[in-house]
Amino acid sequence: MKTIQTSRPAALSLLALSALTLLSACGGSSGSTAPVVTYPAVMPVSINFELLANGQPVKCGSSITGLGSKASTAELKDARFYISNVKLIDANDQLVPVSLTANDWQNDQVSLISFNDGSTTACGGTLLLTNNVISGTVPGAAYKGISYEIGVPETLNHTDYATATKPMNVAAMAWSWTSGRKFLKLELNPVGGVNVTRVNNTTVPPTTTNSVSSTWNLHLGSVGCTTNASSGAYSCTNSNRMVVKLANFDADKQKISLDLNALYAASDLSSDTSGAVGCMSGGTDQECKGIFDSFKIDLSTGNPTTAGVQSVFVVRNK
Repeated sequence: MKTIQTSRPAALSLLALSALTLLSACGGSSGSTAPVVTYPAVMPVSINFELLANGQPVKCGSSITGLGSKASTAELKDARFYISNVKLIDANDQLVPVSLTANDWQNDQVSLISFNDGSTTACGGTLLLTNNVISGTVPGAAYKGISYEIGVPETLNHTDYATATKPMNVAAMAWSWTSGRKFLKLELNPVGGVNVTRVNNTTVPPTTTNSVSSTWNLHLGSVGCTTNASSGAYSCTNSNRMVVKLANFDADKQKISLDLNALYAASDLSSDTSGAVGCMSGGTDQECKGIFDSFKIDLSTGNPTTAGVQSVFVVRNK
């Protein structure tokens, strides 16, 4: 397997290269080996992200064609997600934690990736709110892949956003119940809107109502959360944290793309028949089935599945 590094030692001098060339030309020594690569004790690492649709980078505010099972055209209204538990995979397949560098977009446990660039009112208005990079350090070594979670650590998930420090203080990423967070927030405005159909089976005969919503929402987060009245501790029936592992990834040469076509492949963005409009992580919401299958999360339990490999996050060259 190709060895991938997060940083590279200085190039060999011309003299050293000439010596190696001469040795090779003369047949070399039967016991010769490749030059030994040395690494500093600690190396910086930067992990870049992008949004992808139809094979091309897109941004918030973009009009995107061919999305979902009905090949809908939709404007991207909001695109943000939290990432935690970031680890690089070394040459021995060991997971090595990345020590995150604290800044406006990350603390020592979690990073917020945001593609809201202020291009439209829905995408942050006049504020430039874009962050597409995770930065930190790792022990000096060769690395070939990466692992991370889409989600917020449980110790931080239920803190009050109004008093939390960055990046946990974003009101738009907070749930409206039990002070949890939206792990991932993607919102689309399909052309023609979302046709919402609801059947009331409590009447005889059942009655049907129809309406139109402008936005198909995707809010991934823990659900079934309650708090213990005496201890104040929270517990959730469905964690809904997505685990991503990319076995071949070079942070120097490559970036990680969230492929919207793969994510919405089984979703009809022009209609909604149950639960909240779109998918808000409800265990019985029919619109969540295809989304959670893409995330490789069991909709009924909220746990990662072992069925197949996720294709929502993919590696592309910078």
